[in-house]
Amino acid sequence: MKSFAFEGTVRKPSASLLLRHAAPACRVKHILVAALLLLGTLWGQASPSAKPNDSQTRQLLPEFNYTQGWLGADDAYSIPLAPHKSVWLLGDTFVGSESTELRSQSKTMVRNSVGISFCEPNANCTMRYFWTRPSDPKPRSFFDTGTDDLWYWPLDGFLEGKTLYVALLAVRNKPGAKPTDAFGFEIAGTKLATITNPETSPDRWHIAIQDLTDSHLWAGVSIVRDSNYIVWYTQVSEGEGSGYMTALRVPPNKMAAPSTAWEYLRKDGQWVPGLPHGDAKHLIDQPISEMSVRFHPSIHKWIALSAGPEFPSARAVARSADSSLGPWSVLETIYEFPEMRTSTSGYDKDTFCYAVKEHSEFADSKIALTYACNSLVVSKVKANMDIYRPRVVILDLPK
Repeated sequence: MKSFAFEGTVRKPSASLLLRHAAPACRVKHILVAALLLLGTLWGQASPSAKPNDSQTRQLLPEFNYTQGWLGADDAYSIPLAPHKSVWLLGDTFVGSESTELRSQSKTMVRNSVGISFCEPNANCTMRYFWTRPSDPKPRSFFDTGTDDLWYWPLDGFLEGKTLYVALLAVRNKPGAKPTDAFGFEIAGTKLATITNPETSPDRWHIAIQDLTDSHLWAGVSIVRDSNYIVWYTQVSEGEGSGYMTALRVPPNKMAAPSTAWEYLRKDGQWVPGLPHGDAKHLIDQPISEMSVRFHPSIHKWIALSAGPEFPSARAVARSADSSLGPWSVLETIYEFPEMRTSTSGYDKDTFCYAVKEHSEFADSKIALTYACNSLVVSKVKANMDIYRPRVVILDLPK
């Protein structure tokens, strides 16, 4: 389960709770404990929630059921591979044997997994999950570094032609950090996974991984095609809880080696070669480690979804724009997480939600989003099978 990272309070690359060293020692990563205590009632300060359209069913997206030994994960970026077929990029994942049904009986927690969904019209979706060496006593992550001291958390991905590209956030243990050190990790940079045969089953994928950026830039928080370029929404990290969102771009024919062709958007609106410096344009004046930017042809608008700017956030928010680069509208609350309302049956003050993403390949005239919920108490995450998996919500587009 990854750490907590919300707009304006980025303590880690994505919003989740990390179990350090997979199964053995459990620890919460990137938590501002004092802030959480002070903001425990923050949910009540959000705007009224938007309600899902009752005519829409969750058959539009997979249900993320616990099957095949997959016992829960967060993140949930999706990339369409073919009509009705998508790959899902999932974060820290509890895994067990094929017959394991409870998270408390999992073998370990791998740093990432992937899923392949098939969602035929007017039919239920099917999902198949994948990670490495699933039958071993201690399985490995799908995108695996081969060591527990360095791991990958997936960011967004993009299919260009017949090649799938996936941005990966590289994370490592701090030198000399103790297992009980809640801040014993650091961002090492971003990588790019290139898959040349994504039409096959993921367990047969040919994957090559290359360096992208150092820890200053988190490239690929969202990746979209706009006209003749692939635009990479990128977080510029300026220290704990400080930074902003800017953009990089490359031509599609340079996606195999983007580091040779980066251009960044300067404050004056010009694209210039290289990686961002102090003159980079601030597309959003907050660091956002998990978000989606997607185009909706039905309204000719770009929609940016994320959790709210407060920490922790009890809501999903949307910004809209005529261009993938903004200027973005004032954010609008489009959904409040019921798990964080005191009036909800089974409410737990330690539960928080995050990992808001849109999946526009499933619904252009609606917003199909997922989010995940977690707990500040590791034992509750293991015991409560109602949290720590992507939740699906279908909403009307913002006015």
